[in-house]
Amino acid sequence: MHEIDDHDILIDLIAGCDKAFSTVYHTYQNQAYTYLFRRTGSVTFAEELVQLSFIKLWKNATALNPTIALNIQLFRICRTVMIDEIRRLAVRKNTEMGYIDVVGEPAANNDALVKQLKDDIHSAISALPPARKKIFQLSRIEGYSHKEIAQMMSISTSTVEDHIGKALKLLRRKLKDSIYFFLF
Repeated sequence: MHEIDDHDILIDLIAGCDKAFSTVYHTYQNQAYTYLFRRTGSVTFAEELVQLSFIKLWKNATALNPTIALNIQLFRICRTVMIDEIRRLAVRKNTEMGYIDVVGEPAANNDALVKQLKDDIHSAISALPPARKKIFQLSRIEGYSHKEIAQMMSISTSTVEDHIGKALKLLRRKLKDSIYFFLF
């Protein structure tokens, strides 16, 4: 593709043209995949990152800079999406490891207790008000940052923090007996 074509396509993409997006996707999808695969070493993860990158490109097309080459902006998006997803996975792993540190690896003789604790946790989360439940799940289960949640839900970061704090307080209160019974 010639640079002049890229610039015209970029202008069309900024204007919201579906055909321009399709052209960009078909032109750069393989390059984006190769870029992400070389950095992650995972076929599946690279494929997922490509999809997330193009979704972000489309959603933020109006914010693209018409004076910067399209491929530069796309690969910046790919890099940002990759870093965000790696961080999200790290948060999830740390949360799971923290749970194992507190509870310990389930032994064969306490499978029933583990199942009961999981049921109690699920029940306590289900009892949260809908908005608080969604924010809690996005943060603690899916690993999104408070800032990302605030942007997704069009609320302030302090509102997200408030909901998380109240959710944790309620969960601690509801699960106090279950965790005590499980640990002792």
